[in-house]
Amino acid sequence: MSSNPNQPGISASAARVGRWVIPAIPFGWTWIPEFGIQKRCEGVVPSNVYLREDELLAGDKLELYIKAQITIMKRTFMEPMIAGPAATEFPGAEEAAMLMLKHRPMHQVSVFQVQHYLRVGKWIGIATLTTLESELLKVRPDFDQFMKLLRIDAGV
Repeated sequence: MSSNPNQPGISASAARVGRWVIPAIPFGWTWIPEFGIQKRCEGVVPSNVYLREDELLAGDKLELYIKAQITIMKRTFMEPMIAGPAATEFPGAEEAAMLMLKHRPMHQVSVFQVQHYLRVGKWIGIATLTTLESELLKVRPDFDQFMKLLRIDAGV
């Protein structure tokens, strides 16, 4: 893991995307401000981790938000294969879950997404790894390590 350059955050070396605090990025990955991180490999579509935020409009359950996201996925992608959601743990989150999605949007190449959803109050954080299925085993360890280092700023 390497520190991230020149981004304000909780510490001098931490980057931010909204309430997401990124203290370090995996070796070989590049920081993209206001987006997340990306790994480029020659001859392969880049893998990326997109960090975003949303807000619960009603209720206080992550499950309802994820069900709505699954509905959108089923309308957006042809024959998506969806696994989950499965409950997970994340420091500072009241609820956390992981969902996996496989689909074929580009030239019939299989794309794989691993999505982590977190809830704190009405705030929803989403961290999404998007990669080619053929690259998944190469980039998943980096993503898992990144998720272990990632934090939520509770003070925002």
